[in-house]
Amino acid sequence: MATVLRSTRAGPHDRQLARLFQHQIAPQLPALEAERAQGRTRFVATAIVFAAGIPILWAVLWPLEPGWAVLALVLALALGMHVLGSQQRRFRHRVRDLVMPAICEAVGDLRHSAGSAPAIPFDDLESLGLLPRHSRRHVDDVFEGRHRDTDFVMAEARLRYRSGGRRSRTRTVFRGLIFAIGVPRDVPVRILVARESGAIGNRLKGWINGFSGLERVSLPHPAFEARFEVYSDDPAVARDTVGPAFCDAMIALAEAHDGQPIQGAFRLRWFYLTIPKRRDEFRLGSLFRSLDDLEEEADRVLQDVRVVHRVIDTLHGDHS
Repeated sequence: MATVLRSTRAGPHDRQLARLFQHQIAPQLPALEAERAQGRTRFVATAIVFAAGIPILWAVLWPLEPGWAVLALVLALALGMHVLGSQQRRFRHRVRDLVMPAICEAVGDLRHSAGSAPAIPFDDLESLGLLPRHSRRHVDDVFEGRHRDTDFVMAEARLRYRSGGRRSRTRTVFRGLIFAIGVPRDVPVRILVARESGAIGNRLKGWINGFSGLERVSLPHPAFEARFEVYSDDPAVARDTVGPAFCDAMIALAEAHDGQPIQGAFRLRWFYLTIPKRRDEFRLGSLFRSLDDLEEEADRVLQDVRVVHRVIDTLHGDHS
């Protein structure tokens, strides 16, 4: 059960992807490698310019006006980080645009995009309590498709919140995967499946959710109740929707994800699921890494993309 979501990276490479890689990607690697070398040279040159220019700027401005010198230093550092980061991202996007079509074809019935996920109602999910309060969002890779006669969307997102006041700061409040998985029929009420937060945390969460008309719903499933708390504006419909099979599936997903605080919610014809991640799950390529291992990277990303299939399989009752 503890391997439901984990990829089989140690196993043999996907044969379909290997065939597609040799036909579609390998012929373009020499030109891409030359582009990588040029981009790396530009990156190093840009870093040297900023490394040399910032101390000079500081030395010139500090005797004139220390306040302006500090401001100029901060702005120069921010500009340098932005320029260097954009050069790295530009090359990674080139690699992604080359490799992702082959990965989608290997998976089958899968489409990839980046930058936005219209199928994910971020504001509604924030109001429901599935997503934390945030003021900024960045959506990276988005996958849409169908598995076991079930429509799905999987988006990798980073949500940030900027606090107000004199000491305002921006912090990441969520980073990971957001799934939208089709359900057989519309669920006419709001249902939140939140992580269990202890007696005090649950009481506080119930008090907060009470303002949006949601109330705590108890279920006759002790193992599920030990991990999750269900809130809804119609307890009867919630108990009918969150049945024993679904409870078992959520326990399996939680155990497969090494205890990370996964949460879910039903809204109309979709079940939404969030799985926190600590890194970019689908990153490909780097200016400072040879493309010799790109096929292995692509195979790793392929296994990570298939996490959405493993989630759906688990929700259908396949827990082994």
